[in-house]
Amino acid sequence: MKITQDEIVEQQTVLHIELDDNDIDPYLERAYKKVVQRVNIPGFRKGKAPRRIIEQFFGKETLINETLDYMLPEITGNAITENDLDAVSIPSINLESIDPFQFTATVPLRPIVDIGQYKDIRLAKENVSLPEEAINDRIEQLRLSVATWEPVDRSIETGDMVSADINGQIGETDILTEKDAVYLINEEIDRPFPGFSEKLIGLDTDNPTEFKLEIPDDFNDPDIAGQTVNFHVTVKDIKHRVLPELDDQFAQSIGEGHKTLGDLKEEIEKSLKEEAESESNRSYRESLILELIEGSSIILPPLLIEHEANRMMEEQERMVTQANMVFDDYINSIGKTREELSDEFQTTAKDQLIRSFVMSKLSEEESVDISDEDIDNRIDELFANSEEDVPTSSRTAEMKTYIRNSMQVEHTIERLESIARGEESNEVKKEQNTKKEPKGGDDAPKS
Repeated sequence: MKITQDEIVEQQTVLHIELDDNDIDPYLERAYKKVVQRVNIPGFRKGKAPRRIIEQFFGKETLINETLDYMLPEITGNAITENDLDAVSIPSINLESIDPFQFTATVPLRPIVDIGQYKDIRLAKENVSLPEEAINDRIEQLRLSVATWEPVDRSIETGDMVSADINGQIGETDILTEKDAVYLINEEIDRPFPGFSEKLIGLDTDNPTEFKLEIPDDFNDPDIAGQTVNFHVTVKDIKHRVLPELDDQFAQSIGEGHKTLGDLKEEIEKSLKEEAESESNRSYRESLILELIEGSSIILPPLLIEHEANRMMEEQERMVTQANMVFDDYINSIGKTREELSDEFQTTAKDQLIRSFVMSKLSEEESVDISDEDIDNRIDELFANSEEDVPTSSRTAEMKTYIRNSMQVEHTIERLESIARGEESNEVKKEQNTKKEPKGGDDAPKS
């Protein structure tokens, strides 16, 4: 096997690999053993024809094609090891010729990461404050959640809920036909079209009405965008929302433990403060990570970004397909093309990879290590409140790897927070304590 390597550019390199007959022969033998079991050769029992006969019947190229799927990755892996390359993702392989057998493998290498003067990062965390109206806003949300709808004998107003028979046409073509359709009259809701809800305001029940609606040019359905729709609407009933009184009875209806409205307000205040603190912590950590990334430099192999973007696209397509949608229809519904979506995934993939490798570098620099004992303790914590024993499935290699990675990220972020507060790492403190000389006692140096 002959291997030549191109220069490393943007942390990826190309291997040019040429095989001779001796290199290929073991793979041809494996391919022969597969092919001979499924073909019939005159004069031989099935599975007993010699390899030379199989090659005469089907050609050497057929056997080579049979083995390419595992031969090329296997030989590429050996070439990567032989050339001592630190590959970080699957190589891209391109077969150039079969006679002579030549192919290239583009190998993405581990990114070069420099996190700069990260120990100089200083960022104060803002104090959490709760707006005065926050408690009242939450109570209003609760009132809305338990409100009732009661019929009214008047014209439609904003905030009402109506049922109606609706027919919408562009020219002679029906684009919308609904019986007893229920709509909430809200100017912020664009169902079924922007501005439709406003057109219903002022209508009465059992009074067939016609109106025109101009559909915006940027509407997500290009067949309807910019068109004029003629609507025929008959309102069946109108209901308005009735909010409960703000009293102890309302508080008791929300959940157990709230005997008075004051109890409910205290619980809401406590909950809002916890939410605000949680969001403050999340925002603070995100700011620190962005600060770290801003001061870092990284060279990512383009092939690694491409692979990650493709994985994201495939995952998106899988989820859409599981929802019983055609992927191209989904893309059209969000107003994008495949190329635009692919470009977005490229950007997202690059950002996520930069984040991952920068955090990994910080973890390495700060010697953040998760022991097996740490993992076992975390598993025990997760099931501490369970009446059953810790399931065996929680201690599989895959689960332990997941927990290790999760804890690695968690502890690395905690270390970044400590750096931002100007605190030294535990390792530095240990080193300083080790270097300190004893100040007295029997072990003190004698003058």
